[in-house]
Amino acid sequence: MKKSLLLIVFTLLLINLSISAQSEMKFEMDYARFHYDSTATYLELYYELIPDGMQTAAVAGGSQLEAVVSVILKDQKTDSLVIKKNWKLNHVINPNDSSGVQSLAGVLAFVVAKGEYKLEVSAYDSKNPAFKKIINENLSIKPFGSDKFSLSDIELSRGIKTSDADPKSIFYKNTLEVTPNPNALFSENSPVLFFYSELYNLKLKDMGASFILQKSLYNSNGKQIYLVNKPIKQAGNSVVEIGIINLSKYPSGAYTLNLSLIDSTTKLAYVSTKKFFLYNPKIAGAEKLAVGNLGLSGSEFALMTSEECDDLMSKARYIATDVEQSRYKKLDSLKAKQQFLYNFWLTRDNDPNTPINEFKEDYIKRVEYANLHFKLNKKQGYLTDRGRVLLIYGEPDSKDYFPNESNFKPHEIWFYNQIEGGVQFIFGDPTGFGNYELLHSTKRGEYRDDNWEQRLRTQ
Repeated sequence: MKKSLLLIVFTLLLINLSISAQSEMKFEMDYARFHYDSTATYLELYYELIPDGMQTAAVAGGSQLEAVVSVILKDQKTDSLVIKKNWKLNHVINPNDSSGVQSLAGVLAFVVAKGEYKLEVSAYDSKNPAFKKIINENLSIKPFGSDKFSLSDIELSRGIKTSDADPKSIFYKNTLEVTPNPNALFSENSPVLFFYSELYNLKLKDMGASFILQKSLYNSNGKQIYLVNKPIKQAGNSVVEIGIINLSKYPSGAYTLNLSLIDSTTKLAYVSTKKFFLYNPKIAGAEKLAVGNLGLSGSEFALMTSEECDDLMSKARYIATDVEQSRYKKLDSLKAKQQFLYNFWLTRDNDPNTPINEFKEDYIKRVEYANLHFKLNKKQGYLTDRGRVLLIYGEPDSKDYFPNESNFKPHEIWFYNQIEGGVQFIFGDPTGFGNYELLHSTKRGEYRDDNWEQRLRTQ
């Protein structure tokens, strides 16, 4: 969306100073394009209207505001009309309600054929049509094909419900309740960015690829300030991706959220971007706040399903105490699992004053490495002996490989120089099927067999 950060900040100042005189309605719009079929795209328009300055009429129970939202879509080449629709928005103000006038928000959906369009979305006060705002956009519709992987536009959100989502909500889709943020503005009072996107064609027959979803943030100078990589499971041809980013430690400015769906084999990528704005004038004071102060609702765990919680806890088995594992197994609700994982990783965060839990990110990167390099048939890499050692002790200082040693089956030796004055882990493939077992270690508490070479001799 084409907005000036200066205008955004100025608008906030007007709101904070309670200046009521306005010549334009407070109305914002955003959109996202999703897969429909080979000839058309599913277009969602998100709008939000703050009815400050609108005229009211007396009705039973208080006074009523009425706005009209209009959508006009024209073909750029022919100027022919494709869509022209109006919607009335009514809001009754209860005089006994001290919370003030709430915003009127919604979503409008259309199936639009391939083409280049001029989009006009406007809103006006039905009792004072001159009090209005018109937003114009050039809109390109290119259907998501079936011959290559891709991802939808990014929908910015103020909150996403994964549990207790209301199927009757206008923001309900794919078992989630996604409340949009049409003005693409976040602030010190609402510093948590939620986002929604859809990934397509993950199981193309001619690819057989695994994918990485790279999530990154760039500031107005083009500097990358946030980067997280997530492996994507090919459980289905299409999947939904939701996420959270804590913005409380970043200064005011314009930012770009970048999602890159990367084929880990060919390194080809499909990229989707979304620009947003952050107003955070108290950044110096905010830096003293811990990430944990936002609580569970402001964390990535609030968006996890029960299966995702179980998967993450399984991956954390090597660093969880027996008591923690026992407690988790007894949890019987999604909210309890989310809260447990939130506390589990927060207590292991070496520096909670940063927007990322570096300990967790480092650990998950090791899980991803293990799954990529140590996978054995259907057994995930982190569950193998090498995966376990990597997750507990980290990357070794050096490795010696012996894939074709005379009279010996393949094996490798890992060296950790900073543990107990220097220790070794020896992994070998005694069966010849690629299953590298831990045969011997000099680390106290680990499996020890000084005659490990006997298991690898071929003669």
